[in-house]
Amino acid sequence: MAQRSGDPVSGSLGSHHQRGLSPCCLPAPSPPLLPDPRGCGSWPRSPSRARAPTQPHSPPLSHLFQIMALAFIFALLAQRVPCVGDELDAITLLRMQEREAYLTEKMTQLLLEIEQKNMAQSRMGLQALLFAALPYWKICSVLCLFILLFWFMWKIQKEFRGPDDSSDEESSSSEEQEQEEEQQEQVLVLDDTLFLADVLWPIGNHKDSCKEMLSLLEHLINISQTILSDTFFPMPEYPTGVGSTYEGWCPPRDEPVFCLLVPLTAPRGHVFHLELGTAGELPARNSRVRVVLECVCGREQEMGMLCFLHASEDELRNQQPSLLHSLCTGSYLDVEKTACWFTMLIRNAWKCIPAAATCSMKAMLPRRSCRLHLTDYLRRTYIVEIVFGVQQDNTDIFLSSQETEAAITASTTWPQSCAMAEVKFFQHIDAHSQGENFYHRYLQVYGYILVGYNFSTYELKTVLMHLLTAIPLENWHGRYFFQRMDDIMRYLRCCLEEKRLNHFLIGNEEVPAEIILPQDFQVSEPLNLFQHLAQDPDKHEQALHELEDLEDRLASLLIYGK
Repeated sequence: MAQRSGDPVSGSLGSHHQRGLSPCCLPAPSPPLLPDPRGCGSWPRSPSRARAPTQPHSPPLSHLFQIMALAFIFALLAQRVPCVGDELDAITLLRMQEREAYLTEKMTQLLLEIEQKNMAQSRMGLQALLFAALPYWKICSVLCLFILLFWFMWKIQKEFRGPDDSSDEESSSSEEQEQEEEQQEQVLVLDDTLFLADVLWPIGNHKDSCKEMLSLLEHLINISQTILSDTFFPMPEYPTGVGSTYEGWCPPRDEPVFCLLVPLTAPRGHVFHLELGTAGELPARNSRVRVVLECVCGREQEMGMLCFLHASEDELRNQQPSLLHSLCTGSYLDVEKTACWFTMLIRNAWKCIPAAATCSMKAMLPRRSCRLHLTDYLRRTYIVEIVFGVQQDNTDIFLSSQETEAAITASTTWPQSCAMAEVKFFQHIDAHSQGENFYHRYLQVYGYILVGYNFSTYELKTVLMHLLTAIPLENWHGRYFFQRMDDIMRYLRCCLEEKRLNHFLIGNEEVPAEIILPQDFQVSEPLNLFQHLAQDPDKHEQALHELEDLEDRLASLLIYGK
């Protein structure tokens, strides 16, 4: 029977034989297979597989010898266990290494298979995502197609338009570019002129105060009308703000004075007849207001009074005296008596308003007007000057109580005033100008530099009014600031050299139609405001020297801000 190569025993023996061991050291050959007495095969000769016979009788002698031989063989094997153990360890280690290499190879193969499966699954997920997003790609492709088609149509239409249309487009684009450049230049110029706000009083600084003073006086006038409802005193109407403060160019070094014109109407049973001054003199300086009694017979019950003309003296004793006996000198309305009466009226009306609890008022009594000193709860003081006026027909010209240039003015003199018409002119400019009314700056700057010179702010305002009607209003904004300042100075120099500056409202065809003037204002020859210079050469020479100083001062202000 041939031995197996994997048998450890035979392998061990073979190895010893190769090492040169003597035959005596070899174990005896294994006994042959004995037949199984039960007929189940044969027993192995190997000692490890030998089993005792199952016969009940004693074994024969030959069997004893065999057992002894097997014992001897086992003894020899026991002596060679160490050597066999060494060979077993080396072989086991080699097999373990081979097994490790085999398992590593299998593990690597398994990892590759897992990675391939994951890649296949990821490809399947990407395909599913692409299939899910396919409708959106279709929509985007359709939109791109439409955009491309629209672009091609625009290009074709642009080619078919021809050079004329392209030139129009270029011109329009150039115009837009010029407008943008103009706006940028205007912003730069406005930034350059903002230093004036630090030197001068800002234009809108007293705008809110103007409204407050006007509202306060309207409230006082409303109370005064209630007080005067059963009397024969003139009836004050709602005021209008006039003068430089309400026109937005109050001289910065002067304390702002809120000047208000209060129109007066004749009381019931009375009529105001206006008697203008010297014929041909406009505006008339020596005008007067004559008070005439009116017959009210037949309307006595309606008017709640007796007729001053036809009622008896005994009947009139129970009635208050007429205006002729209270505020008139002779038959003419007296300015000084009217101012005194109106001051007392305002004091009584002040006691009836809620503001009297937190504010204080002092009513001063100038000779021809009423001046109020108001102090609010914040201790701020305001000066309000009230002048009275009688309207000339239905025009914007009034006979007012304002002071005149004459040293002595009679108390019955009511000179013509154009203040209301001038206010309406600037309102007209405000309504037709675009954006900020920047022309206020011009008056403010010149009002600043005129301090200390013989030129009046009214003369300068007249120059500005002429130029506002001659130059388009859009050219008065910040971009043209320096040009307009130069135009005003040049116009003033021309007027000085010619010794003539025409009044704006008299004999001027350029007056806006919104301003209603008397007929004599429209048909008269223009009034020369520089007439005194034409009559006095010394004053004219002095005015030319002052104009040169004024030009230098203006240049210093615009360049250095001082």
